[in-house]
Order: sequence, then structure tokens, then C-alpha cells
Amino acid sequence: MIDIHKLKAFVAVVEESNISRAAVRLNMQQPPLTRIVKSLEDELEAKLLHRLPRGVEVTEAGKALYQEALTILAHAQAIPRRVQNISQGLEGQISIGFTNSVGLHSFLPALLRSFRETFSAVSIHLEEDGSSSLIDSVINQKNDIVFLRKPAPIGLGLTSLHVLDEPLIVALPTNHPLALQQKQIHLLDLEPYDFVLYRRLAGQDLFDNILASCYQAGFSPKIIQEAPRLTSSLNLIAAGIGLSIVPASIKDFWNKQIVYKELKADTPCIAPVYAVFKQDMENMRLSHVLKLLTEQS
Repeated sequence: MIDIHKLKAFVAVVEESNISRAAVRLNMQQPPLTRIVKSLEDELEAKLLHRLPRGVEVTEAGKALYQEALTILAHAQAIPRRVQNISQGLEGQISIGFTNSVGLHSFLPALLRSFRETFSAVSIHLEEDGSSSLIDSVINQKNDIVFLRKPAPIGLGLTSLHVLDEPLIVALPTNHPLALQQKQIHLLDLEPYDFVLYRRLAGQDLFDNILASCYQAGFSPKIIQEAPRLTSSLNLIAAGIGLSIVPASIKDFWNKQIVYKELKADTPCIAPVYAVFKQDMENMRLSHVLKLLTEQS
């Protein structure tokens, strides 16, 4: 391995075309510099310089070494700054996970946009999955932070931060008997009708939240169809197969042949969002996300 100090000395000799001037530039004596050049030639088994009466001329092999040396020295010079940027969370990668329903809420793109504008050198890796898999991904340090519809289970060493409460609304086919109702629809009024819900396996937190709201209102919903994704359930609703209870943000994605109505219940119908992460004081990129999240709330 070539000593980086030898490369720096060789670059000075090539750029000055004179060993004496290069020695002055490097603040050293000429004989040691001459020995450095000679040791490089011996080490590489190649003639690097032609000695001339009033200086030196670089050989083809010397030109190749000079170009490589410039690259190596530039990289070496950048290492301290890069290491500092990484330690300060100004470079590197942040991995963020979210469930399908959370990914539809406007707070997430707003958060990502703010992070990108502030920390442009940090790449963002996104992953959409079910809540159980996302919790495991934080435990296994695959994701730095995930956004779920419920807090993390106790005893896993995870921290849960409440981000927001999103209202739940009812999505109805345009020809549904309740679609023409001008006022809010009472949750209990949905009892006689067929339900279409986002499949529990894909959206366990939201599914359980909706069922809990119905149970608290005094009935068990008649689920006749489950959809693999929240957005795909809208196709079934538009087709008139049934109604559904959905987060309010979904209405920004689909309003064809669907009517959205506010829900009224003794207990507010909401779908909360939580940020789940491991407390890690050394993960500065996570700290930056949490700071932006707090400012955004």
C-alpha cells in the first residue's frame, strides 16, 4: 500500500516540475523529497520522472500515478467531513415504515418533504407493510421509525409517540339509502347494512379500531366482503356491494360513485397515528425526523 504522504509529495513534484520548488512548497529539504520519489519508483517498479537540467518531466507511468494520486488525496481529504456529517445525521440513510392506511394521510408526505428539504444528503428508504411486521422491523433495526394506527406493545423496548387522531367517516355507494342524508350519520344507524372492510391481515390496527367503534355503539358489523387494501375496498363500495368505515384522508383519493359522510357516536370515531421507534441517542437522523414531526404537529 502506497503511503499517502508519498503521493502528496509526488503530486507537488509533478505540479512544480521541479524538485527544489516542490520541496519549498512542502516545507521540507530537497534530499528527503528526492528519496521519496526514488522509493516510489522502486516500489512501483516504474520510471516516474525524467531528470532534466532545470527540473523534471513526468513519464507516462508518472502521469497515471499523478491522476490516481489526485483522486486518492481528494477522497482522503473528504473523509473527515463525511464522518462528521454521518455522526451528525447530515448524510446516510433513514428507513421509514408505515401501514397502508397511514400512507394515505397527508402528514406523511409533508414530513418527508420537510426532511428532504432540510437534509438533502440523507436518502430516504420507505417500506409499507402490516403493523406486526413493521414493529419487528424496528426491533431488528431494519427501520428507524414506523407509523402505525396503534402504539407498540409494552415490553419490547420501543417508544410510541402519538402523532394525530384522524376522524373515521362512512363511505357509501351513491345509491345507498343513507347517501342522501344531509346530517351526520349515527354509527348505530349502520347496523342493518352490509359492510366492506379492509382485510384484517393487511390492516389489523385499523380493522380492530373500526370493530371496536361498532361494538361500543352496540352492534357487530355484518361484513360480507374484505378487500386486500384500503384503496381496493373503494372499488367494492362504488360497485354497491356495501358500505365501509374509513379514515377521513381516503376521500382525497376516490370520490367517484362514493359518498362520504361524517359519523356521530357517543365515543368519538377516530383512527390515531403513532410513531414507533427505538430510543437511540446516537441515531441523529431519527432525532431529526422526530424534531420535524414535533414541529409539524
